Amino acid sequence: MTIDWEAAVRDPRRVAALQRTGLVGTGPDDAFDRLLELAMTLIGAPRGCISLVDAENTSALSSAGFPEDTVLAAPNQYSFCKFVVATGRPLVVNDSRSDPRTTNDPAIEAFEAASWAGYAIEDDHGNILGTFCVMDSVPHQWSALDLHVLATLAQAASAEIALRQARAEVAAAHWEIEALRSARVE
Repeated sequence: MTIDWEAAVRDPRRVAALQRTGLVGTGPDDAFDRLLELAMTLIGAPRGCISLVDAENTSALSSAGFPEDTVLAAPNQYSFCKFVVATGRPLVVNDSRSDPRTTNDPAIEAFEAASWAGYAIEDDHGNILGTFCVMDSVPHQWSALDLHVLATLAQAASAEIALRQARAEVAAAHWEIEALRSARVE
């Protein structure tokens, strides 16, 4: 089954929603790192990543289990995350070398992604911003419990993003009110 992922990934509304988060290119973040570490511990996955998908590239907001010099950014055509963005559904790959969606993907070798499971990270309006995923260097049969944990923590990551956006909106409104009050006094 071929998935036409490019239109969904490049959708201007989705990309604008991602940019509004202010998270692209920010690097490691303790809150997201803790969620990812929890997922990896509970699932028993050796590697994981919280990825953001812009119009052209997928980059890590948080990652664990990779060698220190690993650059966790790639063009979208080399990222399993594109399928989650395109379909809005989780992607569960027990053996990426034999799955027709991923069999020739360079991520298999570059990130030792012989198996991969990922869920969407969304904003409050349903825009898919990226994925919360775990992977293994060998084929892995992800259990129902593994997938439940992953789905729950992806929702927690989405809620963290929504909370940060709400705080930013409140702060902006506060500064706007203060500016109006100052202008009135003068």
